[in-house]
Amino acid sequence: MGDTYTCPCCGGVSDFSSSVCQYCGTPFLPQGSGFGSSGASSLKIADLETQAAKKPNDPKLLYALGEAYHRAGDYDKAEAALEKAAAAAPGQADIPYLLAWNSGIRSGWECVKVAQYADRAAALKPDYKEALAVKLLNQAAQKFMFNSHDGLDEVLDLLNQALQQDPENTYIYMYAASVYEAALQRKDAIAVMEKAAELSLKDIAPAKEDARVFARLGYLYYKDGKPAEAKKYLDKAIALDPENYTAKQLERSV
Repeated sequence: MGDTYTCPCCGGVSDFSSSVCQYCGTPFLPQGSGFGSSGASSLKIADLETQAAKKPNDPKLLYALGEAYHRAGDYDKAEAALEKAAAAAPGQADIPYLLAWNSGIRSGWECVKVAQYADRAAALKPDYKEALAVKLLNQAAQKFMFNSHDGLDEVLDLLNQALQQDPENTYIYMYAASVYEAALQRKDAIAVMEKAAELSLKDIAPAKEDARVFARLGYLYYKDGKPAEAKKYLDKAIALDPENYTAKQLERSV
């Protein structure tokens, strides 16, 4: 194999034969600042923008606007609004926590900003378990992606520590699946991806990110020779994101 690319979303290793991850559908090349938003979401954002223009230093409005941008997949605008909210309410730990989440979804959980924001949240609230979990996820993602998949036991240990802090974080399970795949333990990978899929619809990631979780699980079932299960999850991925390349391509094969 020639040059390879490690997917920032799911950790799968692919070559450059496609512009998207073969495992989950994540674009490898910049695709703009966001995915765009639904009509209802756009109306909500427009309303919040109008309110924030009238009250530019209201941290609750700025936080709500940042969260709305994030849910719409406009991560750059989300970060800008949330940073303004953090400046207006410097003691509020939930703001840097959402900034950490936003950076992880936008740039990959190995991104240095994830740890920086998680540290800010934990400094304001030392018992903030979700923020501590994100910091551990960041450490695990860095070790997994930048150490040629050496020391997989260490990565799993970090992920287990993260789950002790926050057993509801979708992406901890998603990274664990990548580690199990690297160790050629597909059944374990499927088991933790099942949990990721269960949790993904409850978290604050946009629907297109949830689609990538289901596409990844569909891919794993496809590789495991279970087309019926693969199709079930690929259909869910397409329902969440009709443009998910991996789900559409794989569905034709099952």
